[in-house]
Formats: sequence, structure tokens, C-alpha cells
Amino acid sequence: MHIILMGAQGAGKGTQAALIAPQYRLAHLSTGELFRQAVANGTELGLLAKQYLDRGELVPDAVTVGIVDNKLSEIAAGLNELQGALFDGFPRTAAQAAGLDKALAKRNERINRVIEISVPRGKLEARLTGRWSCPNCGATYHMEFSPPQNDMVCDRCGFGLTQRADDTVDAIKRRLDIYFEQTEPLLAYYESRGLLSRVDGDQTIEAVTEDIAAAIDSSLKIAK
Repeated sequence: MHIILMGAQGAGKGTQAALIAPQYRLAHLSTGELFRQAVANGTELGLLAKQYLDRGELVPDAVTVGIVDNKLSEIAAGLNELQGALFDGFPRTAAQAAGLDKALAKRNERINRVIEISVPRGKLEARLTGRWSCPNCGATYHMEFSPPQNDMVCDRCGFGLTQRADDTVDAIKRRLDIYFEQTEPLLAYYESRGLLSRVDGDQTIEAVTEDIAAAIDSSLKIAK
């Protein structure tokens, strides 16, 4: 079973993937983590990806799909432990979607369900711009959902909080623009194949998890 979790930055894909993947015995696959593993392992594709990452450039689609393909081979070799993969924010482009379809087809596998976590853009911007962290101990905060007890000071160690460069208002707007331009068209592609479910991401974490599980369970019943 292979599930794709889609949604803009701040929609909660990572949080939900971490909850859903164990429930269905799926490998939680995010390209960021796969890149780090491939680089750390010194694989040919990992070293190639590192060249782009070190320059602050996007890793080409062919390299990204190749790294994902290698991970799928690992999963296929140990199906006694895992039932498939939960893709967290991948694919992001039409080329990646086509590459993933091809990688699965050669194993006689396919995507079972694509789930979009939908959150209004204004809410996404509020979620992302509210994120701050402590440069000393790594503690994270959100000015709306989990603020520090003392204004802009870490509760744990007393250091002043800082914000990532890509969490500023302008940077976040650029990141969201890229998502809606490049990734959102994929939703139409998957919807035309009858694979897309949409989940309201502007709910509690527990409610979103329940809706995602319901969409997966529904697709499994259809498959049977």
C-alpha cells in the first residue's frame, strides 16, 4: 500500500505522517530525510544530491526519484515489517509524479490514495510566521499555539529566541507561491484518476488524523 500526503508548508503533513505511518505499518518517506540518509551513506545519488544541496539549489527530479526508488527497493525487501510507504510531501512536480508511477509499476505496485490536507492560505502564513526556536538548546515555540512563558525568551535555558530565515513573512509567501504554482496542479492529475481525497486541515490534530485514516480505510475497501 502506498499513500501520498499532500499539502502546503504548514498544513501539518509531517505531524500527520508520523501518526498515520505506524498505524498502517508504512515507511514514512520525506525527501528531506531521504536526502540526508543518502548523503550520510555516501551513495552515488546521495553524493550527487549533496552537490545541489550545498549550493542551495533544488535537487533535480531525476535524482530525487532515483533516491526514492532505492528506498522502495529496501521496503520491498522487508515487507514482513512494512506494508508500503507513506510519502510526505512527495511528489512535488509532474516529472516526480511520473517517475514515482514508473518506479512503482516496475514492481507491479501503484498509488492507492492521495490525501490533501487543505488549510486556507491565511492560516498557513500565520502558522509558519509564528514559529521561533532557541539557538542554544533547540526548543521550539509558536507564538499562537505554544508561546514561551516569557516574551521571546526560552523557557528551558533563558536564551533569546530566533526565527529561521525561511520563516520570515516574505520568504513564506515565496514558498507558498511555489507550492501552489508547481504542486497544486498535481491534485487535478490524481483526482482525474479517482485517487484524491481532501481533508480539512483547519481542525484539531486528532480530528485531522481521524479523517485521514477514514480516507485510507475507504480506499482499502474499494480495493477489496
